[in-house]
Amino acid sequence: MILITGATGFVGKAVVSAMDVSGHTVRCLVRASGPESETSDRYTPSVDLTGAALNDPRNLRACLVGVDTVVHLASAQRRGSWEDLMSVDYRGTRQLLSAARDIGIRRFIYLSNVGAERASAFPLLRTKGIVEQFVRNSGIPYTIIRGSAVFGPEDSFTNALVAAMKLFPFVFPRPGSGKVLLQPIWIGDFAECIRQAVDDTRFVGETISIGGPEFMSVDELLKGIMRIAKCSRTLVSVPLPSMRFVVGLLKRCLPDSLIATNWLDLISRDNTCEINGVYRYFGLRPARFVETAGYLSPVSRRSGL
Repeated sequence: MILITGATGFVGKAVVSAMDVSGHTVRCLVRASGPESETSDRYTPSVDLTGAALNDPRNLRACLVGVDTVVHLASAQRRGSWEDLMSVDYRGTRQLLSAARDIGIRRFIYLSNVGAERASAFPLLRTKGIVEQFVRNSGIPYTIIRGSAVFGPEDSFTNALVAAMKLFPFVFPRPGSGKVLLQPIWIGDFAECIRQAVDDTRFVGETISIGGPEFMSVDELLKGIMRIAKCSRTLVSVPLPSMRFVVGLLKRCLPDSLIATNWLDLISRDNTCEINGVYRYFGLRPARFVETAGYLSPVSRRSGL
């Protein structure tokens, strides 16, 4: 059995579906407060939903009974707060690793980010780098998957950018010069890579980085999004500290929006890896951004597609 944390998140939903379709027995660790309402209608009856918090050692151990592989996707990346990163990513992962080690889990797969580094200046990447070391030192056979910017209909990346663009009538601020390189990967391809990594013992003890099939500058990405979303804006360079202030202010004004300071970590530094990595590791030809980002068009957004 496979236990998947963060099953209600953007990546989690796609991974659970991929595992379920491929015939895996899946248990989803979801928030203890009302998991049924979040996921029960999405998956087949073969997917087991169990409510437990990462800070509840007793319930964690109970959820791990009968499990041989953990796919740890839960993260506070979407929320944007350092306190949340410490609570969910840092302390939550340590609790999960401790419970998994006590139960005797045979494999632990951890989702990190390209550029994760303990000494990173970016809070998200610094936290991911620290947690990666916890995973390596846990004594459990592991695989760390570092992903580049993942995009899709329910993401908090491209959708957040479109939401932010609509708040600025004529110009759109972006950090720095706009020349930073990104390597966006489609959620369907990303979920399939994680599914294959679960089945393939070649990746035990390995840290692998995967991204999309093209390098795009921030300006190229933003202009591509504007074309698809029919939302033309003039791009204006803003220093990163000022951008963090602006995004933080927007988040306070629109607390339910997708805008979060952590997506600045994705567009403020090169976020790339081997461009042929997905094919080399998994034999997949990942989709290009313009081929799959139609969900950002006004028609798709109005119809909920």
